[in-house]
Amino acid sequence: MKKGTVVLRETDLGRVTMTTGAIAAVAGRAVEESFGVVDQAGRRGPLRLLTRGKHDRGVRVRQADDGLALELHVVVDYGVNLAEVTSMVRSRVAYEVERHTGLPVKAVDVHVDSARRAKS
Repeated sequence: MKKGTVVLRETDLGRVTMTTGAIAAVAGRAVEESFGVVDQAGRRGPLRLLTRGKHDRGVRVRQADDGLALELHVVVDYGVNLAEVTSMVRSRVAYEVERHTGLPVKAVDVHVDSARRAKS
């Protein structure tokens, strides 16, 4: 199996795989649609230029204990309740990734990197 690929299902006829980048895009879209999140915090420096889409910025996916573990870096709206926003993001991302992949999400770590006013 290639690095950066997760096996979703395997049978006698073959296997279905998904790249970690595609999973990160699903998670990134769920983050973007979450209340209180202004942006995703991407990598800094020259590596940031190599990221393909804006949906997977700030999302790291890895396999863990027969499931997936995700690490998210977000920028939240100034003045929101951080506990509520991060709990909602965690729940929404886990649901969407499980729905799209069929694999259990074992952990979703949400890191709040900054807070700023949302642009109206």
